[in-house]
Amino acid sequence: MSKLIDAIRDRRSDRHFANKPLEADVVEALLDAFRWAPSSNNRQPWRVLIASSTQAQGIFDDALSAGNKQWALVAPLKMVIIGVPEEQPEKNGLQNFMLDMGFAMENMMVQGYAMGLTMHAMAGFDYDKICKGFALPASAKPVALMAAGYRGRVEDLIEEVRAKDVKVRTRKAIAEFTYRDAYGAAFK
Repeated sequence: MSKLIDAIRDRRSDRHFANKPLEADVVEALLDAFRWAPSSNNRQPWRVLIASSTQAQGIFDDALSAGNKQWALVAPLKMVIIGVPEEQPEKNGLQNFMLDMGFAMENMMVQGYAMGLTMHAMAGFDYDKICKGFALPASAKPVALMAAGYRGRVEDLIEEVRAKDVKVRTRKAIAEFTYRDAYGAAFK
């Protein structure tokens, strides 16, 4: 079996970060994994905004949901993952750019895990604060915030957050979500 499945299976969206900035080549490796994601018709409808200045990190932090503020404030790398829907137009009522965005984010998260990083994507944020704070054009849609950094100590998290990071990771059995020939028909 491939080593890749091990990285996919073992990857977690932990919340503990070491107090150590990421080197430029590490950040570039994450962005390289992101850019090589599959993209319908190779349109690549994505942008990544890295909040590095004190002001930009303040905008990022202020937009976080209350739950994410419990741990994400200390992440050394803070990114806004942005989609541009007009570059991957809607088809059959589906927001196709979102599929490409998901592929790219997963590439980045698996790459980060393989490099010994904590990578955590978040949907818990104030959309308007991100758009206004970073002066995003109307064509740019923030789809997630990403916190990244070297793995820290889970013991340093508050109890409520620590419980999430030590919880055993589970997934549904393949037969619970896979059907054969008709929706609901047994896979086996």
